[in-house]
Order: sequence, then C-alpha cells, then structure tokens
Amino acid sequence: MTTSRQRCYLLYLNRAVIYVVSLIGLFWDANTAYIIALTLWIWLPQCLQVELRIIKSLKQHYHFIHTKTH
Repeated sequence: MTTSRQRCYLLYLNRAVIYVVSLIGLFWDANTAYIIALTLWIWLPQCLQVELRIIKSLKQHYHFIHTKTH
C-alpha cells in the first residue's frame, strides 16, 4: 500500500475516532471525551505522522523477521 493511500485511510480513521468520541461526550455528558476529541483534532497532522512512522517501523521489523526465518 502506498504512503498516500495509508495517509488517506489513517485520516478517515482518525476522523471517525474524533466523531465517535465527540458523540460519547454528547450523549453521556463527558467533558473528558470532548477534550480528547478536540486534542486529536488539533494534533491531527502530527498524529498522522506518528502513525505512519509506526506502520513503517512495524513493516521493517516484520520484513526483518520474515527474511531472517527464511
């Protein structure tokens, strides 16, 4: 999967998380849920970068283990 496609999927996933957490805050009157949703929304570009780095690291680790065993 290309990096741009991964970025797009992660963006949609993060937006869904923000939406769900906001709904939790709305229906259960939880201020913490609103704070989490707003924090994720504000830091969305940085979160995407961290998530892509984690995916890249996991792929490299998996590739290293896979080539070492074969």
